[in-house]
Amino acid sequence: MQAFKNLICLCLLFILPCFSLADETNPFKSVAGRDTIRLTIQDAIFLALERNPTVTIQRLDPKIKQSYASEQRSVFDPMLSASAQKTKSKSQRFLGSRPDPFEMTTDRTQYNLEISETLPTGSTLALVSSFSGSGSNIYTDQYVGSMGVTFSQALLQGISWGANLAELRRTRLDVEISRSELKGVAEQVVADVETAYWSLYLAAQEILIQRKSLELAEKQLQESLERVTVGKLPELELAAVHAEVSTRHEALIDAQSRYEQARLQMLFFLNPSHKDFWSLTPDLVDVPLLPIDSLGAISLHDSLGLRYRSDLQQADYNLKKGELEITRTRNGLLPRLDLFISFGRTAYAKTFNEGLPDPTSPFYDFSMGLNFEFPVINRTERAQVARARWTQEQNELALENMKRLVEWDVRSAYIEVLRTRKLIETTKVTLALQEKKLAAELEKFRVGKSTNYLVLQAQRDLTASQLEEARAVVSYLNALIQLYRMEGTLLERRGISNPAE
Repeated sequence: MQAFKNLICLCLLFILPCFSLADETNPFKSVAGRDTIRLTIQDAIFLALERNPTVTIQRLDPKIKQSYASEQRSVFDPMLSASAQKTKSKSQRFLGSRPDPFEMTTDRTQYNLEISETLPTGSTLALVSSFSGSGSNIYTDQYVGSMGVTFSQALLQGISWGANLAELRRTRLDVEISRSELKGVAEQVVADVETAYWSLYLAAQEILIQRKSLELAEKQLQESLERVTVGKLPELELAAVHAEVSTRHEALIDAQSRYEQARLQMLFFLNPSHKDFWSLTPDLVDVPLLPIDSLGAISLHDSLGLRYRSDLQQADYNLKKGELEITRTRNGLLPRLDLFISFGRTAYAKTFNEGLPDPTSPFYDFSMGLNFEFPVINRTERAQVARARWTQEQNELALENMKRLVEWDVRSAYIEVLRTRKLIETTKVTLALQEKKLAAELEKFRVGKSTNYLVLQAQRDLTASQLEEARAVVSYLNALIQLYRMEGTLLERRGISNPAE
């Protein structure tokens, strides 16, 4: 009976290496990447900024807002207008005491030319020229040419530069807000890409660690089979080792699954120009390098956040828009009082050439006056001013609260950087101790003073320490990325000055 058991153990001993090779087959091979794309982390960042749809869509927003600013600027552009009209008529007229009517034909021509411009001072200036001619079979032909200038000036409502330029300045602030939004989106994409890059790197490392862990368990199984064969170990010990091999094989499958998920996430952010980019496997060139002296005093990071955070910049721009709205609505409380002046010269003649506009003509017309308008109750304008002031108060409170949030974000991210940096040191120490612990357990197992359970436990502890060390390094890099994003300095630290380009 014992000989039969020994025979089974020897068979398992020879079958195990083949079983191990079969286990290493990737169950996700059908969906895994077939082609490779070589990437440094800088390549990944620039590819994402160029190809990521989120950035591409947001990059159009400043252009759209700029079109609104151009539209508002057109209010102060010169306007040229011209018209020409020619009419003919045939009618009957009774002249004097004659009982029979005369047939009268008339031929009229009218030309008008005007160039005008509205100024931010509340002024409107227009240069006007016109020419008309009238001829008939009864009356003498007459041609009239005139030219002149018309000027109007707001004296109360509309005289303020601030009120007249409020809409234009508001649209320009909208452009700046959209650029800040683009910066925030670009920072988020860069942070996502860097995090995905290191997540993919970590997933690959976890596969290596889990594969080595599986190899250790298989090696322990081989040693256990040998010991059972020669009678140095009871057969019951094999069950625990087989179970451990199976458990570690499951862990390897999980690690391979996480790698495939990380690969897909990376490709989603990059959106490379490949007809079947989901089949690509990023070949990561960079490995984690811990930056030296990456942290300053917490007050320095606070000040960077208050200066560079894009959402804080947007809140500040909204505050400036509120000030413009108050200026614009306060202008509506004033009465409307406009001064207008018009002066021109007119030439009269019997021929076309002599009737053209003549600035030296002795005939002129001059007019000036005032227009006054004021709503008695003025309820609409008062409501608009009150609303603008309350909205501005909201904006001020929102800005102050946003500053507190920025400082909170920066300080929280700073603490996480300190935590993860310290973890790197502790995980290295733990890993070194776990290696010594495993070596000691193996030595004791070989001399019969330890058990499979203790050896396998030491192996599990070593694997966990290796995983924790790899995760600690990546967590530290991710914590730095988050800190720089909370400061609003991530793009500048990556050498990106203008994400709109």
